[in-house]
Amino acid sequence: MLNNIMLKTLRDKRKTLLWWAVGITLLDIWYSLMFTSIEGDLSGINQMMENELIKGLLGGAHNLATPEGWLGAELLPLLGPLVFIVFAVSFASSTFTGQEEKGLLNVLLANPITRTTVFLHKFSAMALGTLSLGLAFWLSNVIGTSLANMDISFLSLAEVTFSLVLLGILFGTLTLALGGLTGNRGVGTGASSSIGVVSYLLNSMSEVISGLKPFRPVSVFHYYRGGEILRNGLSWFDILVLLAGIVVLFFIGLYGFNRRDIGV
Repeated sequence: MLNNIMLKTLRDKRKTLLWWAVGITLLDIWYSLMFTSIEGDLSGINQMMENELIKGLLGGAHNLATPEGWLGAELLPLLGPLVFIVFAVSFASSTFTGQEEKGLLNVLLANPITRTTVFLHKFSAMALGTLSLGLAFWLSNVIGTSLANMDISFLSLAEVTFSLVLLGILFGTLTLALGGLTGNRGVGTGASSSIGVVSYLLNSMSEVISGLKPFRPVSVFHYYRGGEILRNGLSWFDILVLLAGIVVLFFIGLYGFNRRDIGV
């Protein structure tokens, strides 16, 4: 089993992953079915969506009478990223620095296995776990939008799910990188969460604060796009930026982990 740390990590986290998948499935189906409760004139609600504060929180105004607007109002720009980022960050911290703080990583490294292999397997487990959650997210949205008769293609849902998975993996890799550099679980979790909040607010508030627009490309959410993908499809430039961020953070974490003294 030591030769396949990735599979052991996934096996140890299987119940956690199952409950996350169940939770996001129920959330997605419920949110889609709420669309069927929309009745009457929505001009008043849509006008409220033009409020500067609402636009700042949700990254723009959305027409709730359309399937794209409904999903793009909360599920894709806010709830989805929150779920995937929290999952990936907690997965990475608990299976890497969490084990180091408990002394389990020292025991693992006492065996004939390299630090590079350990870090690679921990990253792979986090990425596969996030991808599995993405599969649950896509399937539940397929079911929910079908039940609600929402005219959204399954391919569009797959595209926005792919972008969402990359966003989660990026923050999970950031947590691993900080863990590799510091060995401190609190630093990795806290810093990743803080960066996520600041990044989201920078991107969303730039919709209403013109002074923030020049800094928008600094935000990782600028390359996630959310509900925009349902209307315009994926931007491969955005995907490449997210992938490049993952690769850079991976090698930063690997470098720090290989050079840091952890007592073995």
